[in-house]
Amino acid sequence: MTLAIDGGDKSIPSPLATGSRYGDDEKRQLNEAIDSQNLFYWGGSKTQAFCRQAAMHFAAKYCTATSSGTAAIHTAVATLGIAPGSEVITSPITDFGTLIGLLYQNLIPIFADVDGGTYNLTAKSIAARISPRTRCIIVVHLAGNPCEMAEIMELAQRHGLPVIEDCAQSYNAIHRGRKAGSFGRMGCFSLNGFKHISAGDGGFVITNDETAYFRTQDYADKCYDRHARGTRMTALAPCYRMTELQSAVAISQLRKLDAITAARSRLGTLLTSLIADVQGLSPPEIKPHNSSSYWFYLMRIDPGRFSVDRNRFVQALCAEGLAASAGYISRPMYLEPVFVGKSFFPGVWPAEIIAGRSYDYVQGLCPVAEQVLATSIRLPISEFFTEGDVRSIAGAIRKVARAYAA
Repeated sequence: MTLAIDGGDKSIPSPLATGSRYGDDEKRQLNEAIDSQNLFYWGGSKTQAFCRQAAMHFAAKYCTATSSGTAAIHTAVATLGIAPGSEVITSPITDFGTLIGLLYQNLIPIFADVDGGTYNLTAKSIAARISPRTRCIIVVHLAGNPCEMAEIMELAQRHGLPVIEDCAQSYNAIHRGRKAGSFGRMGCFSLNGFKHISAGDGGFVITNDETAYFRTQDYADKCYDRHARGTRMTALAPCYRMTELQSAVAISQLRKLDAITAARSRLGTLLTSLIADVQGLSPPEIKPHNSSSYWFYLMRIDPGRFSVDRNRFVQALCAEGLAASAGYISRPMYLEPVFVGKSFFPGVWPAEIIAGRSYDYVQGLCPVAEQVLATSIRLPISEFFTEGDVRSIAGAIRKVARAYAA
C-alpha cells in the first residue's frame, strides 16, 4: 500500500472527532459570578467553592487557588522555606513551569534521569542525585502516567525530604489506588488551555498539611493574611490570585473531569493494544498497578528497525492525516539556552554564589532522557475521539511502520 507521503490515499481521510469543551453549565456559573457583583476571589463564592470541591475530589483537606500551574508550583516551593543555594531534584522532561519557581527562589535544579519506558523519575534515579544540599524533590507525572510514588515516598521519608507533585499533565492518574497529587506534601495542578480541564488559565495546590495550606494562601496573595492569623506582610510574596470568573469555569470543568479522564484512559489503552505488536515501536509503559489519563500519547521508535529516521517517520504519519510530532520537547530542559548559559538573572546567578560552587548543565547529564526525546513520537488523544478514530490512528501507524520496516 502506497504511503500518503508518496502519493497514496490517506489512512485518516477525515478529521478526527472533536467536541465542545465549554457549554451551558460554564455559562451559568459565569453568570452567577457576574450577578454577584464581586469577582475578587476572597469576597466571592466561586473560588472558595472550587477549592472545597477540588480538595474533596483529590481526597485532600485543603486547596489553594492560583493564577497558573506555574504559580502553583512556585507557591508550593516557597511554602517550604528552603534556603537559597539549596538543591531540588526534578525531571529533565517537563515544562519550564516546573522550574521557574525554583529559579526565582534562587534554588538549584538538579536533574535526575528518567525511566526509558514510563519517561518518569524513579526512586533509583533520584537517589543517585541526593546530596547534603538536597532539600526537596519535585516529581513530574508526565503525560498522564503516574510516577512510582510508593517507592519515591519511601526514599524521600528515609532522607527527610518533602515531595511536591507536578500533576499538570496527569489529572486522575492513579498509582496503587490513589490519585496523583495525594502522595507528597503538596500536589500542584494547572488549569491552562491545554490541560484535561481548563479555565483558560489558573491552577491550584492541594495538601493535607494545615501549616502548608496557610502558607500557600499567604504566598499566593502578597502575604495579605486573609485568614487573619497575624502573618500579614511578614514575608515577601507575589500576587498569584485566581479570579472568580476562572473559578466559575473551573467548577463546571471539575464536574466533567472523571468522564474526560475515563475516556482518555480507555482510548489510550486501546491504542496500545492495537500497536503493541509492531516491531520497532514501543508504546508508553503503564505499570499494572497504575492507570494513565493520557494527556497525550508518547511512543518511542527504534531507528535501527526502520529505513528512515524518526523525523521522516513523523512526516509520513502526518501525511496519513495524523497530527503527530517529533517528541514532547525538543531537548531536556537543562540543554535549553537559559540553563546552558545560566542566564537566569542578569550577569550572575545568585544561587551559585550562595552555594559557593558552580553547576554545569551539559549534554549527557541524563542520557536516558536524552534518548527518550530523540526517539519519541507524540500522538494526540482526546476524550472526543471515537473507538473508530483510534483504530484509524493505529492503522496509520501500522501502515507507515510496515512501509519503512528495515
